[in-house]
Amino acid sequence: MKQELANRTVLVTGGAVRIGRAIVLALVDAGAAVVIHARRSTGAAQELCAILRARGGRAWTVSGALDAPDDVARLFDAAWSAAGRLDGLVNNAGVFSRQPLSTCQAADFEAAWRVNALAPMVLTRLLAERVPAASTPAAGIVNLLDQRIARPASGCLPYLVSKQALAAFTQSAALELAPRLTVNAVAPGAVLLPVAAAAREPAGAVPLGRQATPEQIGAAVVFLLAHMEITGQILYIDGGQHLQ
Repeated sequence: MKQELANRTVLVTGGAVRIGRAIVLALVDAGAAVVIHARRSTGAAQELCAILRARGGRAWTVSGALDAPDDVARLFDAAWSAAGRLDGLVNNAGVFSRQPLSTCQAADFEAAWRVNALAPMVLTRLLAERVPAASTPAAGIVNLLDQRIARPASGCLPYLVSKQALAAFTQSAALELAPRLTVNAVAPGAVLLPVAAAAREPAGAVPLGRQATPEQIGAAVVFLLAHMEITGQILYIDGGQHLQ
């Protein structure tokens, strides 16, 4: 197998389970070392780390909240200390709630903003501070969005607004941080049912007739990190849902 990311070390937030786990596995298959972040799924993170090390991969785990900039800074420092360096970042961790605007409180918007938007922004800045000046990209960042950012949607405004903010940040940061870093995003469609039954919803029509898999999301992340001539792009992996 082609080792597209050999000699790269990547931090994946929320990397222990679900799509995050698929991203971690894809990165390791591509030759990367990985730092797996988890907040509640620490057992799953440690189990995945052990599996990867048994295969000969390089992996570490870190834990911590993403609710406040100080927590995020501690998490970044722990990841850097564990691996010795970072030259890749996948902002995958996120929170989702489905509720109409009539029941949303300011705290709901703030909670979504802090985890889904502010934490990736802070992590991006921290990585940029550690990357030396270079004429070509020395590190890459991929943010996980949602295909709903491309069109009006209702019923999950705190989540959607936070993801739209991260999309805007992706493109602005790509310009500001060039040529030292690339900054891109993947916007999945319906991939896995939410764990909480209250957050589940119909997947909606898929023009191509098939939904993406977690493995395809992982492959898209690898592609963006491996091609350092690409920046400021949002790659929709959704069977065409964002076109409707």
